[in-house]
Amino acid sequence: MGLSKEFNMKMELKRSLSWAVAVSVPALCSSFVHGQHSIDYQRTAEWDGGYNADIILKVDPNGSTLDNWTLSWMGAPNIEYFWNCTYSLDGDRKLFDNVSYNQTIQPGSSVTLGFTGAGDWPPAPMDARINGELIMVMIEGEMLDHDDHSGHCMGDMDANGRVDGQDLAMILSAWNTSNEMADLDDSNLVDGGDLTLALSMWGECPHDDDHGDGDDHGDGDGDGHGGGDGHDDPCMGEFITITCWGDFHDSNHNSHDDEMVGGRTPITTEAMITYNSLRAFLDLSPVDIEEVGQWAFDEALTNNTEAWGGDIMGVGLYYAMQGAKVGWITDDAYDPQILADIQRTARLVEDEVEMTALVMEMVRQFGHEGYGDYLEQNAMVETFINTLKMEPHYGGWMHGRTHGYRSIEGVAINHDINHLTVLSWDQMEPFMNDTFDWPQWPALDVSDSGVIEYFQSMVVLGDPVGDNM
Repeated sequence: MGLSKEFNMKMELKRSLSWAVAVSVPALCSSFVHGQHSIDYQRTAEWDGGYNADIILKVDPNGSTLDNWTLSWMGAPNIEYFWNCTYSLDGDRKLFDNVSYNQTIQPGSSVTLGFTGAGDWPPAPMDARINGELIMVMIEGEMLDHDDHSGHCMGDMDANGRVDGQDLAMILSAWNTSNEMADLDDSNLVDGGDLTLALSMWGECPHDDDHGDGDDHGDGDGDGHGGGDGHDDPCMGEFITITCWGDFHDSNHNSHDDEMVGGRTPITTEAMITYNSLRAFLDLSPVDIEEVGQWAFDEALTNNTEAWGGDIMGVGLYYAMQGAKVGWITDDAYDPQILADIQRTARLVEDEVEMTALVMEMVRQFGHEGYGDYLEQNAMVETFINTLKMEPHYGGWMHGRTHGYRSIEGVAINHDINHLTVLSWDQMEPFMNDTFDWPQWPALDVSDSGVIEYFQSMVVLGDPVGDNM
């Protein structure tokens, strides 16, 4: 004869109470409730049948550094595209792993990753965890209300689809506080009323079939969200292509893969690795794409005053790439011809060993002392070279969003200076115009010191017309 549900519930409750007493309430409060890792889903765009969302992953300010992290959850939505992470499935569990430029997060700091989800906003995550540990879940700054989501119910605070001993332990850990997650009856006090509600919902949460089963693989809509399959999608893979956040076609002539001639390559988030590597060499902490993008908007380096859709991401990646291409050169050594010579070498010298040797020779000749050794010692040479190959016109961002009008020495605008890394068709000359056959004339009237300080400002996020490095 089987044991009754009530007997099983009482035995599990007894084990949970014993466990909670053994580890002590203060310890639980600090690690589970007040000092917990958290994620916050922030909607950035929405359309019929889908949406884009950022996930702000914040590390416990009282804990230790989070390294090589995996964020996972079960439940909606189905994932179509993603960025600032890699994505996979393990059965019903969605896995989001760090990429190289955001794998380490200091206590109290946060990183932003994102996805395109199929279905209606908001998402309905269950059993959300980071590196196997339960985390706090918010949607647009509000604690997740489990009553609103399939697979969740009153009392299911760890979002695993059932009310069990872990939920009761969380209530006990927050006893006599106003903890929002554990205050189930909204009385502003966690007490016996909340415990009674949790016990009344004991067991599996009710389910409905509204969310379907999907296949987690979309075809894209052709509007900056990519399409096709596998690694051809700009929003998928280890490195995200700038066209994931938009594709602009006016006044640019080198924005598609079939026009990537002469060894030129698309702009991808691999540039962020080079960028943060240069910052690390300069003893600066790493930053994410959004911080660079916000800096560019704050400094009036864009042709729209307000960011829309994926603008912050695309603008941030563009300026991080430009800073990584140029910011390593010293003030005394700077000459615009360096940018033609080193990019041309990276793109056109066929023998990889010879090409690498020539590039690194220029880095040591014109760069900050020790930067060449730093790249080699940290296995960053290939990534640096890949960034040099990237074409600034790719995707049209150079004109669609980063065509800023910030005055540079009263003779040019910052968009003119961005053309330093645009080369002629034969890649022998820098500072070329959009057709690659005549110079960006106003930029030639700006002093060398004004140009190098402008690009250095991208690295340190400083004043584009001030002294930076």
